[in-house]
Amino acid sequence: MGPYLTSGTRFRAEPLPVASRVLLWALLAIAVTFLLVETGHTPFFEPDESRYAEIPREMLATGDLVAPHLNGYRYYEKPPLHYWAVAASMSLFGEEEWAARLPVKLSAAGMVLVTVLFARRRFGERVALLAGLIVATSFLVVALARLNIIDTPLSLAVSTAAFAFASFQEHERSGDRGRARAALYVLHFSCAAAVMLKGLVGLVLPGGAILVWALLSRRISIVPRLFSPGPLILFLALVLPWHLAIARRDGEWFDFYVVGEHFRRYFESGHRRDGSPLFFLWALLGGLLPWTPYLGRLAGAFPSIRRGEWRERGGEAYLQVFWILVVAFFSVSQSKLIPYILPVWPAVAVLVALGLERARQLGSPLRAERWVSGLAFGLLAGVVAAYAFGAGMAARYGVVPEAIVATSFLGLGALLNLLPARRDTRSPRRPVSTERLALTVAAPWIGFVAALVFALPSVARSVTPWPLVAVLKRELRPDDLLLQRGHYLQAPAFYTRRLTPIADLEWSELDFGRAEAGRRGLYLSDEEFARKWHGPARVLCVVHFGHLRDFGNPALGLSLPHVLAKSPNGKFFLVANRP
Repeated sequence: MGPYLTSGTRFRAEPLPVASRVLLWALLAIAVTFLLVETGHTPFFEPDESRYAEIPREMLATGDLVAPHLNGYRYYEKPPLHYWAVAASMSLFGEEEWAARLPVKLSAAGMVLVTVLFARRRFGERVALLAGLIVATSFLVVALARLNIIDTPLSLAVSTAAFAFASFQEHERSGDRGRARAALYVLHFSCAAAVMLKGLVGLVLPGGAILVWALLSRRISIVPRLFSPGPLILFLALVLPWHLAIARRDGEWFDFYVVGEHFRRYFESGHRRDGSPLFFLWALLGGLLPWTPYLGRLAGAFPSIRRGEWRERGGEAYLQVFWILVVAFFSVSQSKLIPYILPVWPAVAVLVALGLERARQLGSPLRAERWVSGLAFGLLAGVVAAYAFGAGMAARYGVVPEAIVATSFLGLGALLNLLPARRDTRSPRRPVSTERLALTVAAPWIGFVAALVFALPSVARSVTPWPLVAVLKRELRPDDLLLQRGHYLQAPAFYTRRLTPIADLEWSELDFGRAEAGRRGLYLSDEEFARKWHGPARVLCVVHFGHLRDFGNPALGLSLPHVLAKSPNGKFFLVANRP
């Protein structure tokens, strides 16, 4: 590995001793294992997980892979790539929760892999493994790897595109045309995947950063070279067929999906997801735990304003532009959700790891960061103990052993950081090694994550609608009707393998497909619901609590129901028209 620059300081990537390599690879393997493993039956969290499992289930049931439907309603909010991946997984492994989550788990592991591969060739194994550990152990990555939602696959695609462009500009500058062309194909493939996962944002995030970087580095001439015929044809071949097929099938698709789901959603607050302009900065700080105290080391990987160094370190400069632009882009939007920020994680992890390596080579003891890290571990240990034991939540959810382990590892992390930091104030200045960071930050956090992973199934069965769904599955007979009233609970359709006609549905994401669903008998008027309720068949109905008063109301003519179950939060009831 040749010399490279970091803020004007020239140094080499130093080889790792065998023992250090074994330690870091072992910790990384354990961390990735906990991204992938499912430790017990974990029902879907409402509403997103059930939605992104039910749409692929309906694709498999109908054989229609072009037009996504949710509970039989047209549902065009997202392109189909994630649905296809989940459908493929379920066709291979069965229509189970873990099979629906498998593409997301593999995407989280993929984020770690692309981070390590990108950083290893450029900055050496030490930076690569530390960056991989940062991605694999960050709280937000761990949490979202366990949820069947689109953001993790999107983040893999977008971050791969960012790394591909960083590689492309590097090889273009060095004259290595073969590698530059390979990186360009990866860039176009990744952007195509991102577009097919979540639309135009898959182009805007990496593409916007490319334009800003090209202007700042005065390399605007590189932009036309991105549109090389071969890679561009690959992109169009992957993106155009579905868009043309769905546009031909449904004339309303363009206005709803292209105009509504991209521009209106970004500029308007109708989706009730607004937030502070600092929303995503707080999400970054919280989601990066346990590495948040070291986030300031991003500055150590920032090129100086000198044009020569900005060009010399074009990859690092682009990654800095990329993560800042992503945060700024979503901060301006009127639609804010924490998972939107996830695509910055691999880039931020590489830059933080590079900044820490520079600090190590310059002899920095990182004393302030280690103090903050120890205090953060200690504070979290106190919060977890207070919530789990003081508030009695561990006993309520049946996870007392897991709570003890989680608290113990957080306490261990506090001790491992605070005690050495205090001792170092009285000792000569010595740098903090990568191995020491791994043992004092990553290792105790992995223990904490392991406890959470083992506790999750029991907690999920207690806080999701699973108790209601379990009763529904037990009570539902082949000849029974299954309806919903006042709201659409997403889980029953997936778990019962039935579409559920809905009555008195207020504002929801199903509004777009309501007229078509009404023609198919999936959206019921009050009169139609009453006829079914008083008809010859036994009816099971999932009712929003605000609509329980509809039963027994003379104006609606509905007889009082038999209550069979309710969700843990008391929001939904399962009722029947007869025992």
